[in-house]
Amino acid sequence: MHALLAFLPRPEGGTARVPREWAEASDWFVLFTLGTLLFLLGAFAMWAWLIWRRTTRPEPHVKLLMELAEEAENEARTAAPREEAESQAPWEKSPDWWKQADS
Repeated sequence: MHALLAFLPRPEGGTARVPREWAEASDWFVLFTLGTLLFLLGAFAMWAWLIWRRTTRPEPHVKLLMELAEEAENEARTAAPREEAESQAPWEKSPDWWKQADS
């Protein structure tokens, strides 16, 4: 293997010389790639922060809509058992008749 390397030309510095244009192009490629990566990381971080901020501190009109929806859900939950009792025929027993038995 060393015999093959003996025929290759060696510069004085010990490494093959790279044309300066290639070195500048590779430097700019690395800088552009790092800049793009940092820009994308910053954009995703900003997006995550905006989502977090909107969920922890919603705007007043959004907060009002959320409260109204929550009240409607609570009313629907409390009204459901009453509707079931009203829909029974007069001769039917309630589903919890055995709980009300005299002990």
